[in-house]
Amino acid sequence: MNILVAQSGGPTPVINATLYGVVMEALVSSGINKIYGSINGMEGILNNELIDLNGLASELNAIKHQPGAFLSGSRYQLTEEELQTIVTRLDELNVDVLFYIGGNGSAVTITKIYEICKNRKLDIQCIFIPKTIDNDIEGTDHTPGFISAAISLDRILTGIEIDFQSFRSRNQIEIVEVMGGNSGWLMAAGAARKRDFPVLAYLSEKEWEMEKILEDVEKAIKSNQSIILLVPDHMNIHHLKSEINQNNPRNKYNGGISYKIANEIQQHIAIKTNITIPNSIYTCSVGAQLDLEEAELIGKEAITIALAGETGKMVGMERVNYTPYEIKIKSVPLSHIYGKERGLPSHFWDDANQLPTLAFREYMQPFIDLKSSFNLIDVKDLLQLK
Repeated sequence: MNILVAQSGGPTPVINATLYGVVMEALVSSGINKIYGSINGMEGILNNELIDLNGLASELNAIKHQPGAFLSGSRYQLTEEELQTIVTRLDELNVDVLFYIGGNGSAVTITKIYEICKNRKLDIQCIFIPKTIDNDIEGTDHTPGFISAAISLDRILTGIEIDFQSFRSRNQIEIVEVMGGNSGWLMAAGAARKRDFPVLAYLSEKEWEMEKILEDVEKAIKSNQSIILLVPDHMNIHHLKSEINQNNPRNKYNGGISYKIANEIQQHIAIKTNITIPNSIYTCSVGAQLDLEEAELIGKEAITIALAGETGKMVGMERVNYTPYEIKIKSVPLSHIYGKERGLPSHFWDDANQLPTLAFREYMQPFIDLKSSFNLIDVKDLLQLK
């Protein structure tokens, strides 16, 4: 059996752990001969940029904890003709199993390849392995990469709170732009922990009015406190009038909504407004231990599923116990996830208070210690003791 593995889309902190799991399990599995790696996603197959992974065990062990995609990802939009060419190329290489590590777009791509193989009666198995910090893929409890991104965001927000403590004499707003695509999973994760300062969070699934946001801000600062404003990079604000400077380097890119919101706030409210846009911090931070372990696990289990003869499947995780936390691996038909995005369920979000529900906090508890808090020492407390 010959296999080919590729990575696609944006990286996550643990995407290479999944690649490691696939290759290392393949190396110890009888019946698997050649292990191809495709450079730049499916483009590597089109451009004949393939690498022999059989002899790279030591190198893969070294990159297991390394962020960024070792094989390089790709966001190239394939044409129908190119999809047909890829299948032809796989057939010419005698590839028996194609493993594709990616997000929702990659799920669509491998589903199309699977259908072409089936229509052409080619015995090429297609296995999809999910990864995304957005946590928006159907058929799995969560996706590798989400835990690490959520922890990174939590650390950023904790650091901002510490900075707020340093300027108790000056109230301010910190707008933090949160990635997450069209779903609010990462947003909810950032708002899940009880914090020392008010947090206003807005989901990307909803359409917002700027007037509502300004009302929320004015209400929050009445308590004479600094506040944290969490906004999604895909935020939809109805009739937003503010324009950001054309020379702003983010004007032509996805995101940048925080600049517009800051402009609106400064026009209506006299308060210092800062902007934090972590962007690639979410995707290239150090992988959390549990995230790394699960990313490697689904890579290994993808081999198990393939050796069992399955095809047209995704490797998913199902939570079988909350306390203690326990998951099991399952295979999910690609037809169940094709073209779908998993938004944040309604029972995970309290619309009235714009905060995560207890159910979401329980969901997140194995990933982030929501009860812990940075032990801030306030000089005012020390002065009172003297």
